[in-house]
Amino acid sequence: MGAEFSSVRINCHMSEILDHPDASQAESIVFPKDLPWANNYEGGNLLVAQLSKFGCGGIAISVCLSHKIGDGTSVLNFVNDWSRMTHSRMTTTLAPKFVGDSVFSSNNYSPIIAPQMLSNVSECVQKRIIFPTTKLDALRAKVAATSGVENPTRAEVVSALLFKCAIKAASSTTTSMLTRRPSKFVHFLNVRNMIKSRLPQSAIGNLLSVFSLTATNEQDIELPTLVQNLRKGVEVAYKKDQVEENELILEVVESMRKGKKPFENNNDEYENVYSCSNVCRYPFYNVDFGWGKPERVGLPNGPFKNLFFLKDYKIGRGVDARVMLQKQHMSEFERDEELLELIS
Repeated sequence: MGAEFSSVRINCHMSEILDHPDASQAESIVFPKDLPWANNYEGGNLLVAQLSKFGCGGIAISVCLSHKIGDGTSVLNFVNDWSRMTHSRMTTTLAPKFVGDSVFSSNNYSPIIAPQMLSNVSECVQKRIIFPTTKLDALRAKVAATSGVENPTRAEVVSALLFKCAIKAASSTTTSMLTRRPSKFVHFLNVRNMIKSRLPQSAIGNLLSVFSLTATNEQDIELPTLVQNLRKGVEVAYKKDQVEENELILEVVESMRKGKKPFENNNDEYENVYSCSNVCRYPFYNVDFGWGKPERVGLPNGPFKNLFFLKDYKIGRGVDARVMLQKQHMSEFERDEELLELIS
């Protein structure tokens, strides 16, 4: 109950999707319309899955789980369990652990399960950007030498670069960057292994927190400085009680009290707020329903602007980044010379 499954036919070869120069536009045809990620979604099912069959015999499986149920890790758990069932129906025992309410009490934190973080994406576009292994490893080594951060992660350097380039693009119409108000960068965190009673990765729920940093001048958006601040943000987050001091929950509760959206300031404190969701090292490319591992793991458009979504590239240790920005900012963002030197 509460789940919807559709089987559709798409009259083209799967290669037309995989080889399309605008990946996000091409991939959108395999995602059902009017799903829980849509701003105008009211009621309906909380889980929607679609099997798309191409004329060449290829298939795509699309899944959308409402944030009323769980987070990105919950989606991965669902597709892993589903794929295991197709391989060994008689021997696989599944016992998903729905723990969200037991960790974050509904009596105290009920707003956390409400879909509050919406934005108007009519003027936004999404682009797929690939950071190949060789260029990314060189960038990590350069940042390590200049920042003092030991072994910076792929997500740290890529998200820092995207934040810097996005700010430059948004500021292209002004005489200099960050001349009016600072910009904020919000990173989402999976807290399953951060809370005192550590939870398995198989736990289902919105088991998330955030940390953020603020850029007030041009020095703040230099890569060494950004990576230093990102590393400090993670270290501070691990020292907090992620139940009682969970920044995401506190922000949502406070926004509900003030009648505003999370991370949105009524007094225009920030010029722009950017967010990053990182699922690198999440084994989406290992999911096998019995036909082999996927050729592409994609992401639908919306409903957020100024969002960076990072995941593994299929080959090597590269990063497949999905960037959602306003149209006028994206046109400038794509021309950034520092970015162009590092992407495929």
